[in-house]
Amino acid sequence: MTQLKSQIWRSAGVLAFSGICAKSFDFAFRAFYSQRLGAEGMGLLSLGFGIHGVMLTVATAGLGVAVSKIVSEYLEEHQLSAVRQCMRLAIWGVACLGLAVMLLTFLGAEWMGTRILGDGRICAGLCCLVPSVLFMGISYCLKGYFYAARKVWIPASSEFLEQAVKFLSILLFLRWFLPKGIAYGCAAVFAGISIGEFSSCLYLSLFYLKESRHLQGGKEAQRVLTPLLQVSFPSMLSSLTGSSLRMQEEVFIVTALKRFGLSHPAAVSGLGIVHGMVMPMLVFPLTLMGSVTTLLVPEVARRNGIKQKERLQRLVSKVYRLGIGIGAVELLVFLLFAEPLATMVYRNTEIVPMLRTLSLLTPVMVLDTLSCAMLNGMGKQFFLLGYSVSDSLLRLAAIWLLVPRFGMTALVWVIAGSNLFTCALSIYQVKKNCGDVALPRKIRFFRREYGGL
Repeated sequence: MTQLKSQIWRSAGVLAFSGICAKSFDFAFRAFYSQRLGAEGMGLLSLGFGIHGVMLTVATAGLGVAVSKIVSEYLEEHQLSAVRQCMRLAIWGVACLGLAVMLLTFLGAEWMGTRILGDGRICAGLCCLVPSVLFMGISYCLKGYFYAARKVWIPASSEFLEQAVKFLSILLFLRWFLPKGIAYGCAAVFAGISIGEFSSCLYLSLFYLKESRHLQGGKEAQRVLTPLLQVSFPSMLSSLTGSSLRMQEEVFIVTALKRFGLSHPAAVSGLGIVHGMVMPMLVFPLTLMGSVTTLLVPEVARRNGIKQKERLQRLVSKVYRLGIGIGAVELLVFLLFAEPLATMVYRNTEIVPMLRTLSLLTPVMVLDTLSCAMLNGMGKQFFLLGYSVSDSLLRLAAIWLLVPRFGMTALVWVIAGSNLFTCALSIYQVKKNCGDVALPRKIRFFRREYGGL
């Protein structure tokens, strides 16, 4: 038991270190190209990333989360042949879906840009970005295997390679194409992302080919596809619904700001300020936690799968205490240093009031992120789907009704209400499935407000 606990903490340490380094580098480079593209360019990137999220969800089909959960259970039972079979099905599945998405995008990029996103300048960028969905889909499955096998240094090191290749590619492409206009600059960023994802996918594939030689023997699983689909389908449905609604939300924001009285470039710039500058800065600490929260999925699945309720309760309690501490530190930093941070990162002090206001939500964002990771490990993807759909529909309705009347101020209200809503629901569901968890005092108010939590 002590050796297992030590291995878990070592894995968490490796992921935390690699995640902090890689995501910090990515954020710094994002700040670099945001200074060159400006608010309008970041708005165009946000529109492109919005539809990219839909493409990626279709291409991955939720198989990354499913692999992490199912493979961890098979490894616990020493069903090595089942692990190999599971990985083969997942990789072939995402490869076929990814190629189909690429083909459809190449054929319909102009229609997507003009009809769905409402800005034809993004069409070329979509063609440059869509190859990344194939490479990311395969990488998600491979990372899921390595996380489940507790060989976390392999996906951790792939992050460094990806960021380095992405940095060099985007740097060169921006130098060549940005002088031709913002549309070419966005296409340069998207092309660099695809090349970076290809390098990471190739790196992970080479390691998995070596690993797969040892996945022989053990008990055969009679049904591998069924448990894989039981996890991946609701996860895909949840992600697809959420990403589709988020894409529609960004289109709604631009439309609503135009109804408020802004020109199209000014409305796209407003989207760029919120989704391209302020929110990425606020969620940056959450991206640093991303690798660690990914590790939570197989660990929670192990404790939930073998019915070790007390161990699961202790893990959940520790995770929430850690989340409260991280959220409080992040809030303090943004309140005290909002202006110097905005100047250093974006060379833009206009975002400071919005940055300070939305920083009040950072503890809520941290707790919600941790809760969703644990619910994935418990197999509660349908609950996450319900929360995602209801939250997105409420956001869309609020944007459509309030932003044309109150502008950017209303958008801040919508973001605040959305985060509070989803955090309350996710914490309630974790508590309901874990039993009597010793929650930190600062989130015990949910016990009174939400059904006896």
